[in-house]
Amino acid sequence: MNVALFVPCYINELYPEVARDTLLILRNFKINVKVPRNQTCCGQPFINSGVDTTLPDRFDEIFEGFDYVVAPSSSCTSTLREKGKKVYELVEFLRDVMDLKDLAKNYPPIILHNSCHSIRSLELATPSEINRPYFNKVKELLGCEIYEAKSDECCGFGGVFSLKEGELSYIMGKEKLEDLLDNPSKIVTGVDMSCLMHLEAIAKKEGIEAQFKHISKIIKESL
Repeated sequence: MNVALFVPCYINELYPEVARDTLLILRNFKINVKVPRNQTCCGQPFINSGVDTTLPDRFDEIFEGFDYVVAPSSSCTSTLREKGKKVYELVEFLRDVMDLKDLAKNYPPIILHNSCHSIRSLELATPSEINRPYFNKVKELLGCEIYEAKSDECCGFGGVFSLKEGELSYIMGKEKLEDLLDNPSKIVTGVDMSCLMHLEAIAKKEGIEAQFKHISKIIKESL
């Protein structure tokens, strides 16, 4: 199995440890993983702003010859998937392709932020507005005690939305953070570092004590 790691631009620049942990997790399961050097942005900021972009079209050229492409971000994965590209989010790959579960069963209790793209685009969990049996692939994969917010509404980040509607974005994020932390844990995780970045910034500004860890860090610390 030849796997390529797609590293979103903001992770590469701001949170390289997420990419490193993802790489180590995949290699832990004896997967041959490579990180192509000529990667580009998936094009999400442009697409969400209604601007034409050819960035997603470069995907096939960059990742030609790989059996799977894995990304530690559901939003970037969703963007590429909507353009017809075959790419998997990390949890999706480990749970659906590798058929793994209970990787962090001895981890302390954590709080899971179900990001919009993860549940409504990739269906990693059941969205509250859809009447179907409950499931959550992140919970299945980790296997430890996991709490969730009462509502799975957006945290308010939304990429360019947080720039264009800063005040509204902040209010949404603060309400989401309060909902998440209304649980017996102070460790918040999720599959999108962008959401966690937004929530962590609000927590620091509001003087709220909490830890924010990308799902790759939870898994890496458990292996």
